[in-house]
Amino acid sequence: MREFGISSKEASLASADFMSRVYGLLFAAMAFMTAMGAATFFFIPMSRGLYYTFMFGPLAILFLAMFTHSIPGLNLMLFLAFAVLDGGLLGFIAKVYAAAGLGIIFAQAALLTLLVFGGITAYIRVTKKDFSYMGTWLFWGLLLLLGASIAGFFFRSNTFHLILSIGGTAIFTLYVMYDTSRIMNASEGEIDPVSAAWMLFIDLVNLFLYILRLLTILSGEE
Repeated sequence: MREFGISSKEASLASADFMSRVYGLLFAAMAFMTAMGAATFFFIPMSRGLYYTFMFGPLAILFLAMFTHSIPGLNLMLFLAFAVLDGGLLGFIAKVYAAAGLGIIFAQAALLTLLVFGGITAYIRVTKKDFSYMGTWLFWGLLLLLGASIAGFFFRSNTFHLILSIGGTAIFTLYVMYDTSRIMNASEGEIDPVSAAWMLFIDLVNLFLYILRLLTILSGEE
């Protein structure tokens, strides 16, 4: 019993250390994103080339990360570069919203995203519930969302885009639950802290974008 108790305590300490590293990296990425967003909003003149860099740069980094995620140091650099480019894109979006007099909607979306993310994190940490069973359903839901998003370029229906925004918000809310549960219940060595933080960061950013779109449509300013 004593050996079992020591083993359980060591496992608990290792888990706590892993989670602190994951969320430390997540908060660092959020800080980089916020700093770049503020710089873009206040100081960086926007151009078409810069916009496309912010838009497609993160996708290029994600593709590169598929082959380099196991290289220590490089995966962290790519993660932070991803956060910086996302920050630039969000800073540009914030600038557009502010120019249109919709800055309050942007702020509301950011606050609501943090509340949802924080609430889900706290819930799973307290209950220890395992949502790994949702993985397959979420994958197919994401593919359906991507297909609907492409179709959305050809539809001007507010109802269609409202449904799309609700669906995207729901899917990425569930992805926060799924990934948080997966990370908290991961066995030692199953996933590295950088990859874990990156998953949560992607969930957070996409959740914000869909909430922002949803609030914009509901406000009648779409």
